[in-house]
Amino acid sequence: MTISDSPVLWLRSSLVGEILYLETTAVIDATFKSFPELLSLIKSSEKSISSHYVKMEIKKGFLYNLVLLHNKAIECDSIAQVQQFVSNLASSPRRYYLGAVLDSFNVYWQNNENNRPDDLKAKYGNIPMGNILRKETINFLKMWIRLLLHKIDNMVAEIVNPMKCFVDLRSPELKGDRFDNKPTECPASTVECEIQKFFSDNIEDFDSILAGLRAIPEKDRDPETTKRMAALNRIIKKRVRRANSGLTFSNKSQDEQLCWACGDAIHAVVAPKGSSVVNRNGRHYDPICNSIGRKSLVYTSPKVKE
Repeated sequence: MTISDSPVLWLRSSLVGEILYLETTAVIDATFKSFPELLSLIKSSEKSISSHYVKMEIKKGFLYNLVLLHNKAIECDSIAQVQQFVSNLASSPRRYYLGAVLDSFNVYWQNNENNRPDDLKAKYGNIPMGNILRKETINFLKMWIRLLLHKIDNMVAEIVNPMKCFVDLRSPELKGDRFDNKPTECPASTVECEIQKFFSDNIEDFDSILAGLRAIPEKDRDPETTKRMAALNRIIKKRVRRANSGLTFSNKSQDEQLCWACGDAIHAVVAPKGSSVVNRNGRHYDPICNSIGRKSLVYTSPKVKE
């Protein structure tokens, strides 16, 4: 179900008694970007929940990129140098960082578009404007890096963790003037997760999801769907059906990337039965949710005036 053109009044009446599960992009859009439509959804529901799996994905993805930009801004002398770094990302092997970096700049400018030059001069002294903007960017990123994971906890009623994912995850630590985000990914956790047990306990749902994805015509599958199908098939066939073979599947095995490739499917299964999975990617979530009796509630980014 897509609600991009729905009035707020309809949202509030239709979501009475509704439990919403916020997957990773939805959590970022609600906490960091404050999408109005999404915040209305959350406010209108009976209960909103998320998961530690979401926090794991944010830790190794979006938050990693905020730390990357902050630490690079520390090394630069002006905002122009920071922007040149961002521009260079577009043609580098690390271009997949670009989305999160541009998002952070967009939110920064939204928050500071009413600042007056005289106020900034009073705060930072008589230094070049490019350096002032660099310092403002650093302070903005520092605040969000410290608060993002805590803000997630405060936004939702409950954080679930049925597979004991990355239980010792923590916010990045400021060391001197730079942040250290280690451990960045769940294999570095000191606690072994129970993702294999989670798949085994919910094998019927994962079987149904895989069958639903296989029903999509091959010409309509994007590379991410194809990768997800391969990962689900390997986990189900090699790690769950053959559990007695002694092969393990956890953050301490060598197959943790299979887990990450199944992220959308895992979110849908983690979501309570009868709940709605709030997301911004109906192409991926609609067939997954339909396969196991969950609702895919799709929102859109705020429209920009043309």
